[in-house]
Amino acid sequence: MARSHRLLASTLAVVGVLATAGCAASGEVNGGGSDVDTIRTTLLTDPSTFDPALSRATDDYTTARLLYDTLLRRDDGNVLVGGLASSWEAVDASNYVFTLRDDATCSDGSPLTPDAVAASLARFLDPETGSSARSLAIGAGTATVAADDTAGTVTVSLSEPWSDLPVGVSLPQAGIVCAPGLADLDGLAAGTVAGATTGPYTLAAAQPAVSYTFALREGYDQWPEFATPLEGRPAGTVVLTPIADDATVATQLMAGALDLAPVFGDAVDRMEGATGFSSVTYTNSTSYLVFNERPGTIFADNRDLRLAVARAIDPSAVNDVVTNGRGEVLHTLASNALACVVDDPADAIVYDADATGTLSGVTIRLIGTTGFGAANDYIAEVLRAQGATVEVNALDNATWSSTTGAGGSDWDMTLQGDVNIMGTLPSSLLRAMGPVTEEGGRSKTGAANDAGYAALLRAMSATDDTEKCAALGEAQESILQRVDAVPLVSTPGIVFMADGFSIRAFGDYLDVSTMRITK
Repeated sequence: MARSHRLLASTLAVVGVLATAGCAASGEVNGGGSDVDTIRTTLLTDPSTFDPALSRATDDYTTARLLYDTLLRRDDGNVLVGGLASSWEAVDASNYVFTLRDDATCSDGSPLTPDAVAASLARFLDPETGSSARSLAIGAGTATVAADDTAGTVTVSLSEPWSDLPVGVSLPQAGIVCAPGLADLDGLAAGTVAGATTGPYTLAAAQPAVSYTFALREGYDQWPEFATPLEGRPAGTVVLTPIADDATVATQLMAGALDLAPVFGDAVDRMEGATGFSSVTYTNSTSYLVFNERPGTIFADNRDLRLAVARAIDPSAVNDVVTNGRGEVLHTLASNALACVVDDPADAIVYDADATGTLSGVTIRLIGTTGFGAANDYIAEVLRAQGATVEVNALDNATWSSTTGAGGSDWDMTLQGDVNIMGTLPSSLLRAMGPVTEEGGRSKTGAANDAGYAALLRAMSATDDTEKCAALGEAQESILQRVDAVPLVSTPGIVFMADGFSIRAFGDYLDVSTMRITK
């Protein structure tokens, strides 16, 4: 699209045309044949923001990936490929140079310049912005971002070494926002600023609790070049419907009202017996208990109590409740398949089936997402059997994320579902060490773990893989010894796709922008 007024006119036209797509999302079957131009899939709940830097939960990441491009993108085998950057160089663990592709545009058709990219990236990496992904991208240091319009490059220089910076700029939260969005942050968060986005789609219509409709940008040709090319064509329209109940998702898929969607729990058994579908499996998330150790909570400075809770919970039983036994008991906070994961931790927390009454007289406030409803209930009952009084507060995903991210002392522990979109071990370890969430970090514990975090920082400045893994091993052992968090299980995600539709998963990351129509 050439100009912002054309974008607005096109958006209004799309909203009118999409009345049909909205009906389809409510149960009408997508038409057959090559004229199909819509993909209908799901969210867990409404996105909390359309500002990529402030994304905090899965639904935010999903919409950000449709709306905003990033400098780099993940491919199979944790390999990075170019996104808005055609090439990049790690000068050392503190300095990185990205050469931008010369054909990238904003959604109003204006050229995407190095200055514009640098301004967006600098905002993402600024601690004042408060992005929860900032510490993933650069750790606790600071970043200086410089543009060279003549050379077509953007340079990022870090105050402290952080070897995961290239992965960090592939995150949805690092999505590049054009100047109109940076000039109107409230409108950016609401998704109403024309010309703010850089990704393949624009937000055409938003009906909270009903559906979100995205329209493919006219002339968009900034797709990453994956090692295995995507087959089929991108949808002209994508409709995302918030559905939290897995049984409902399965019913909608089999009724033809959805074209593809992740399915979990008992609903997987139904879908595996259905005809007309293919599937792709990935590690959707890991789950682990996180203790709130801020002053005023029962777990503050009380390792013995944290250990008693940890030993009362059987990870294998959690696996049965959460995944019907399809998952895998974890050694640490991340997937067992990631590099540098300890496979036989010396400080493993061992379930004690014979413990009785270890929590008598203790009151525990368990906060959880409704997506883990059955697991929250199981944990509560197990702790009650040990004599505890357990108060369960089940929240939708966005509210749970913002509540636990705010810190505070009005909750004691949570079952954390960790979508590791970095595909790196530090991404998960930072949930229990390093900068805390209320200060822009990722740690939900509120507790200092200086030794463990120092080990993680050594790993992020190491250039030798053996040295890096050794340091990350120390960091993992520290979390387990301190009992700041309790590893439980991985949760496999299974995306069922009706014939004629596809999506690509890269290890433990499902990339919604790879959805394609193949019929």
